[in-house]
Amino acid sequence: MPHEELSTDMDRITQLQDAILDLLTITSTSIEYITHRARFEQVSTSIPETIEAPHAPTRETYNEAIETFVRDLVRRAKDVELLIAALPNKDDNTSRAERLNELQNEMVDANAEYREALSQAESLLAELQVALAAALGNGVTKSISAEE
Repeated sequence: MPHEELSTDMDRITQLQDAILDLLTITSTSIEYITHRARFEQVSTSIPETIEAPHAPTRETYNEAIETFVRDLVRRAKDVELLIAALPNKDDNTSRAERLNELQNEMVDANAEYREALSQAESLLAELQVALAAALGNGVTKSISAEE
């Protein structure tokens, strides 16, 4: 049971790490797209437009891409919030500690039972060896002499 709980918590942490990494990747990609694919706009007619962006999308495509990035960021941020909410809180530690203590006590009891059963098995083995030795003549073997 504790192993499963720990495994579940680790899965949640891994999912959270993956979600945060996705969020950072989306953010990085969005910033890269916005900065490298933007069309330069002339803000004043007195300042000439000197730089052109050869691979810049149309204004409509650019705005759609930004909206997509925003939707992805919001969706992934909500995923991160849900994963954080699913993580165990401090109150869970008390119940887990109690459960671990119970399991420790059960393990001590099981170990004592095992040692008692082992002791009984060893004494039965000794009794069996004595009984076999008595039945077989105390282990005395006849020696065959060369004279016979």
